[in-house]
Amino acid sequence: MSKYIFNDNQIAIIEKLDLNLGIEEAEKLFTSDEHSWEELETLLKVANALYRSGYPIIEDETYDEYLNYFKTHDPDNPYLLNVEPEVLIDSKTVRLPKKMLSTDKAYSFEEIKKWTERITKAASEIDFDQNLIRIRVTPKLDGYAAYDDGITLYTRGDGTRGQDITRAFERGLKVAKNAGRGLGPGEIVIKKSYFNEVLSEKFENSRNIQAAIIAEKKVDEDVQKAIDEGACVFYPFSLLDNWTGSIEELLSKFDSILESMWNSIDFDIDGLVLESTNAPIKEHMGSTRKFHRWQIAFKVNEESAEVEVLKVVHQTSRTGRVSPVAELVPTKLSGATLSRATVHHYNMVKTNGVGPGAIIKLVRSGLVGVTIHSNVSSRTQLDFQMHSNVSSRTQLDFQMAV
Repeated sequence: MSKYIFNDNQIAIIEKLDLNLGIEEAEKLFTSDEHSWEELETLLKVANALYRSGYPIIEDETYDEYLNYFKTHDPDNPYLLNVEPEVLIDSKTVRLPKKMLSTDKAYSFEEIKKWTERITKAASEIDFDQNLIRIRVTPKLDGYAAYDDGITLYTRGDGTRGQDITRAFERGLKVAKNAGRGLGPGEIVIKKSYFNEVLSEKFENSRNIQAAIIAEKKVDEDVQKAIDEGACVFYPFSLLDNWTGSIEELLSKFDSILESMWNSIDFDIDGLVLESTNAPIKEHMGSTRKFHRWQIAFKVNEESAEVEVLKVVHQTSRTGRVSPVAELVPTKLSGATLSRATVHHYNMVKTNGVGPGAIIKLVRSGLVGVTIHSNVSSRTQLDFQMHSNVSSRTQLDFQMAV
């Protein structure tokens, strides 16, 4: 098990949680393979706070695994029934103009089918014509959740009370697609291409930048430049590209819809959001304290594939940065076809023997977490991982080709 050591920002956030937990104790929680139920609850609270503050310590899929395991022990625990709170070191909370709930999750096609059955059942209960049921599918942005009422920009907070971060707009943050203010819920995000080309060597992950945009302290000059150049935006959910159709169409074309939505935007996503668009059904199904029953997020379970490297070429970004690119035998994984891998450091290509004929194992945990575990031929072992908290390893940006 890797040893976790918190940085100064993470320590400040943990201390704000008031969990009566020492920093060394917290680090041991993430290092240990075994936890009591109480320790597991504490681990979840710490991991959630760090993630929502822009300084994640573990991967999304690891957090989800811990969360699902905890549910088996205490499904009625208040932590599981309410929106996971966020922690910002500064700012006072204010009441949100509208509740912002979390989203329930599904990890398989079968779970999606069961959700559509609940939608159909709800329609029958109110005598709603099932031929009129429509499902909307959008990318699930992996950014910083916020709500814009046209005057104030709020963080999601605990779903009822958030923090005023209007200063982000005052710093020049634009709304995606040059839209106006007041479009409700969305996320603060940064373009993947810009992050990889310009900021990936300075920042461990894009959430560091999202946190910097809304922080009360002075904005880092590179982050400010990203704002000025339109790479950072507030993206209202209502502006996202979407697929809308019947349940029958959704289930029969699910793989193609998955791939289409995955490739629709140049921002990090960590799944798809599916929701009923029918107001009577939404009203009838309602919500729990944590999420809407008429909405669900689809996140893919871990899948893997062995892929052959065809050749390694170089590409030059618009900033003049040269990076090696491994061209792969096109391989479909989790609904997306992988054909290229941008490796950000030439030394790693040389050291690990990434070249024509090398066979590598790709592992995708969720829609965005692609990991090369090892080459499965007799060539040099590879251990490249897209872990935001592992800054010493090569980060890969897998480009999708339909």
